[in-house]
Amino acid sequence: MQRPKQATDLFAFVAVLATVIVLLLIGVPPESLAIVVIAMGGLYGGWHGTGQRQGREGKR
Repeated sequence: MQRPKQATDLFAFVAVLATVIVLLLIGVPPESLAIVVIAMGGLYGGWHGTGQRQGREGKR
């Protein structure tokens, strides 16, 4: 599986950063923001295809 271009990574980073800024401005507690950022990172990692599967393919 080919790795998406760097522009996709940059867009994902900016989207998460913008989301955190908006949530801070509307008064969401920082503890909740940590949960949101971890969830967004997990979703991006799943979509991006990183994780255990690539490690197993390399051992074959």
